[in-house]
Amino acid sequence: MSKQPSDVIQSDLRSFIEAVDDGGELEVVSGAHWDKEMGAVTEVLYRQKVEKSPMLVFDKVPGYPDQHRCLYGMFGSPLRLALALGMEPAVSANRTEMLNDFRKVTKRGFDRIPPKTVADGPVLENVVEGDDIDLTALFPVPVHHELDGGRYIGTACGVVTKDPDTGRVNLGTYRVQVRGKNLCASYISNGKQGRIHRDKYLAAGKPCPVVIIVGMDPVTYLASGYTLADQIPELEWCGGVMGRPHEVIEGELTGLPFPARSEIVLEGEILPGETTEEGPFGEWHGYYAGEAKDEPLIHIKRVYHRTDPILTCAASQKPPHAHLFERCFLRSAALLDSLEGAGIPDVVSAWTHQAGSGRTFVVVSVKQRYFGHSTQVGLVASQVNPVGYVGRWIVVVDDDIDPSDIHDVIWAMGTRCDPKTMTTTLDRTWSSRLDTLVTDYDRLYNSRMVIDACIPYERRDTFPTVAQTSPALAAEVRAKYPHLYK
Repeated sequence: MSKQPSDVIQSDLRSFIEAVDDGGELEVVSGAHWDKEMGAVTEVLYRQKVEKSPMLVFDKVPGYPDQHRCLYGMFGSPLRLALALGMEPAVSANRTEMLNDFRKVTKRGFDRIPPKTVADGPVLENVVEGDDIDLTALFPVPVHHELDGGRYIGTACGVVTKDPDTGRVNLGTYRVQVRGKNLCASYISNGKQGRIHRDKYLAAGKPCPVVIIVGMDPVTYLASGYTLADQIPELEWCGGVMGRPHEVIEGELTGLPFPARSEIVLEGEILPGETTEEGPFGEWHGYYAGEAKDEPLIHIKRVYHRTDPILTCAASQKPPHAHLFERCFLRSAALLDSLEGAGIPDVVSAWTHQAGSGRTFVVVSVKQRYFGHSTQVGLVASQVNPVGYVGRWIVVVDDDIDPSDIHDVIWAMGTRCDPKTMTTTLDRTWSSRLDTLVTDYDRLYNSRMVIDACIPYERRDTFPTVAQTSPALAAEVRAKYPHLYK
């Protein structure tokens, strides 16, 4: 592919779009309305084609300049995720192999490279300030779902905050609703780093500076959704993945950094004591996330944007939907990182299933080495990031089971797990107002179940033999009758 070099693709959304087009996975849709239609087009397509769906760029949105565009499904296929990180697209045929390659790339991020502050960049092509700011006049901000409480400019976005005590800069993906010409509101779940930062400022009676990145390059978008330890700033992780410093501009009003090649950046602050109604919004689990509720008001004081800007969008619906594929990879990799960090040996692979909205049904495979090994894996997996947040079902399987293959997993559950003796239920675990089963917002707990679907350790040498064609014979018949397996 002519535009494969990662130093171009990884720092610029437009170059990534060109590479996706070269790969035959870009579809331009002209004339779709910002009011629910773009979200509906995306959902219907992904429900029909799932990972074979193209990336969608909507232009000629009614009421806006032709080249003010919205993009959905940035990483909705194996090829596009591979392109974003300079991985060999051929690995995309096998989930486990692709996850292993993905982890090799993302692990470079732990060799942190601090960002490089620059004075200029494409995002400064247009600067709008003060009374001239009118977000829905400037940009085709969508209503993503039919029952959303309003127009959401922030979905596939990055919200930048700074810890007032430590100075640690955080980049996280939190939803952002437009509430006025220059006003927004963002819902951030309890326990998330951006929420902790914001609450520290407001509890001290101080304004919280904030930057919202709406048009994001691929690696910054991955970083904003990746569950990193507190001591690893996301922009430094980006530099490690790219192998060079990420070029950033520091906002004149907040001092907070944002990538110089961003499409749209909103800079402002959250003032103590000011709230506005936010929501509801169709969320990651495929439901509207509770009723509308007051959230802190964000005053947008400056807008930076490229000429003919592109909004990166993510409309969550009932699975499967346009941005679940990359979330499964991100969370599966982050879970394996956490299990490795906990010192548990011989964890082989993991997969957070799309049918579980990338959170609620998680499978981990392990090569058992000792009594209690599989139970240990399941219990630790249930609490570490990213499963610790609103997890539900954690299944542990042997290393002969592909955790991404739901047929394999259910077979193991049905033949290797005794429900009475090989399941563990946990109570009072970390949940959220977004949890469909939480009814008391003063008690954000849930429960979860660990299912040990491994062969009992004491029976590993005497358990019935699997009735399956051997790899050698399988290769022999494939070679003899190749027309059958095309």
